[in-house]
Amino acid sequence: MKYYSLIIALNLIFCQDSLFWFDMNNVIDSIPETPKVLDKIFNKTLNKNNSEIKLKLNDLKEGYRLQIFESSSVSKANKKMKKFKKILGDSLYMSFEAPFYKIQYGNFANRDEAEREKKNIAKRGFKDIWIIRSRIF
Repeated sequence: MKYYSLIIALNLIFCQDSLFWFDMNNVIDSIPETPKVLDKIFNKTLNKNNSEIKLKLNDLKEGYRLQIFESSSVSKANKKMKKFKKILGDSLYMSFEAPFYKIQYGNFANRDEAEREKKNIAKRGFKDIWIIRSRIF
């Protein structure tokens, strides 16, 4: 009986799920780099300007954007985002819709505006551009 109670006591002591060995200071992750909004409205990324974004969300309306890139790799999407920022400058948006990271450009109120801009940036060498419906500023 003594051995039986000793086994139960040791079992309760050593079989508990405990994270006493886990040190959170060793596993701090960096802030994710997506989603990003790089444009003249925010001047920074979404991650750092949440208060400004809340104010701008009230101004959203239905419109169009040009989707210029998509990839399942976040590193490829980040590289392309930097490249497109240098070429196009304003109103670039990166979003994640599983399993793709998508880069979109512009805020167009109607489809005709989007078509004209699609032709303009196609002349700059962009391939595989398509117009999508989106909520715009």
